[in-house]
Amino acid sequence: MHAQKRSALAAITSLALLAGLAACTSSPSNEQTQASDSGYPVTVVNCSNEVTFDEAPERVVVLRNEAIPVLSSLGVLDRVVGLVGRFHDDYFDEDTQAVMAGIPVLSDEISQVGGGEISLEDIIAEEPDLVIGTSETVTRDGLLAQGVNVLENEESCPGSQATSTLDDIDTLFTLYADVFDRHDEADTALDEINEQIETALVQIPDGENRTAAMLYPTIGGGSTYAYGAGSMNHTLLDLAGFTNVFADLPDRTAEVSVEELLARDPDVLILLHSGATPAEVETAVTALPGAEELTAVQNGAVLPLLFGFTSPASQITIDGLTRIVDHFYS
Repeated sequence: MHAQKRSALAAITSLALLAGLAACTSSPSNEQTQASDSGYPVTVVNCSNEVTFDEAPERVVVLRNEAIPVLSSLGVLDRVVGLVGRFHDDYFDEDTQAVMAGIPVLSDEISQVGGGEISLEDIIAEEPDLVIGTSETVTRDGLLAQGVNVLENEESCPGSQATSTLDDIDTLFTLYADVFDRHDEADTALDEINEQIETALVQIPDGENRTAAMLYPTIGGGSTYAYGAGSMNHTLLDLAGFTNVFADLPDRTAEVSVEELLARDPDVLILLHSGATPAEVETAVTALPGAEELTAVQNGAVLPLLFGFTSPASQITIDGLTRIVDHFYS
């Protein structure tokens, strides 16, 4: 069996085992304190902070795309009273989109660093008992000072250097299963995710040995960023059977020069964006000096892909895996 497949199947086994464990107990980083038959209060650990819920949240404001499918799978998406940021329909199934259509968008403005732009006062006005995600203006400290609980994706925690893997998806589900007391629903969703991964992997032929790079080019000219071994982007390349030519980057992502890209000359290019057209994304790379010499460009082995399909680890990234495999192996 191809080495990448062995690695991926081992990862699936790990995820499945963790999902089974989650059905029996809370994750090692979460502590449940049961003071009544309802299972509350419950205390979870997120971004190295203990967060206690006296009851399941009923009014939730969401700043992060990847939380939406989790809440939908757990059957609590109808508790979201506001969305902040840009939530691309491509990330969500029709049932989820239908529920989201009835949720007010408090702000769709995006800051230069990608977070939703909104004032803390506008968030507090919604009287949330949970905010999922933070931004430059909506901080953990600011929310806690107002008595509002906040949860963040572990990959986005300040100072996080952890390598992103499939296990992070289990961590994500376990966190919200504990908070909302929806463990059976979480187990079902994880089983479906495992099946989706397996369906993708069987399409990858033994002996696949192409190299690849995931890049985030600046539309209209400017910096180009590549993703290294610490990122979920790298994990997806590995699962899809490719060798990441930028696996040696010391950070999850780093700016790379045209010369470096040409020197590493990947067979496959996956170009990430936040809502540009495929043509705009491809042009951002093919217009670089010497880009016509890249093997991926010459062979047309280029896939524009919305950034959320690759990071952070979530159901959405497994949909990204499916898109990558379908594009390059179908």
